Amino acid sequence: MTYKWQLIVGNIGTVLETNNGFMACLEYGQYKEISKRSKGRASGENVTLLRNGEIRYEYVGRLAQ
Repeated sequence: MTYKWQLIVGNIGTVLETNNGFMACLEYGQYKEISKRSKGRASGENVTLLRNGEIRYEYVGRLAQ
């Protein structure tokens, strides 16, 4: 079965759409780390990874807390 993965970052929007779950999870981890930093456009933003439209992983950034 092929899944559709989508990565959404707070004020940036959709940054990735793929069928590759491994790549999607890697990108999620990278954006999550960027969100934890104090510099950059993704800093403090929520990072959400969807699989077929359902939330698989979600990081709540400090701007949303």
